[in-house]
Amino acid sequence: MPELPEVETIRRQLAREVKGSVILSADVRFGKRLNLPADRFAAAVRGARIQDVGRRAKLLVFTLSNGWTMVAHLKMTGRFLLKPEGAEPTKHTHVVFHLSGRRQLFFEDVRKFGFIRLFPSGEVEKAVFQKEKYGPEPLEPSFGFDRFAECLMKRASRRVKPSLMDQTCIAGIGNIYADESLWRAGVRPDRRISSLSPAELRKLYRGILTSFRESIKHHGTSADMYVDLYGRQGTYVRKLRVYGREGQRCYRCGGRIVKVRMGGRGTHFCPKCQK
Repeated sequence: MPELPEVETIRRQLAREVKGSVILSADVRFGKRLNLPADRFAAAVRGARIQDVGRRAKLLVFTLSNGWTMVAHLKMTGRFLLKPEGAEPTKHTHVVFHLSGRRQLFFEDVRKFGFIRLFPSGEVEKAVFQKEKYGPEPLEPSFGFDRFAECLMKRASRRVKPSLMDQTCIAGIGNIYADESLWRAGVRPDRRISSLSPAELRKLYRGILTSFRESIKHHGTSADMYVDLYGRQGTYVRKLRVYGREGQRCYRCGGRIVKVRMGGRGTHFCPKCQK
């Protein structure tokens, strides 16, 4: 599933490319992952200008000029692709947005778990963000160490990795970056939060921010099907320290990376240097 760095990469590209564009029309080819009937959805976005493209956690948020806001979640295999007018959609294309400037924006999803939902702009906060109870955004200046530590210590009896992935604690961390951040901190993913020292908490905090910033710099991680707005793979996969490296040597200590199941998710760590 695309995590915060991948979604933020796409957000920045969308903001650069389509902010200010007018949606001339929308062709709904598969409407079961919309929250409105296909004809109502197409009518609601037709003629609207894209005023802004934002992000909350792993959601993309399109603010439209006509009082509607479009919220999209890529889930496992969703993607937005910018194409020239006349490009042919694939069998996995759910919606085609025809934009001013002779361009098209495809929303595709092989697994069909991703969705697009349309809300009156004044209702988005309550209907989406408050309902999901998202925690603080790691890329915001307000996400200081004290706030991070407070979020985790409220879950002191829980294991650290599942807590990092709890979107009500910290928004946007998924399986890849939980593993990577814990490796950077030298902390085993099955540690109880109460056992972490202040120094380990600070290393974990820095590990999260470093992993996110480096990944965004490399346009995300294409460990599976993720591609950016232009159909390009993210190159951070070559920078991963533990995720996807089962059986390989640890870059820090030379130990062997292992993979275990934790909370139903594959979890990678080095048992030699992660304590």
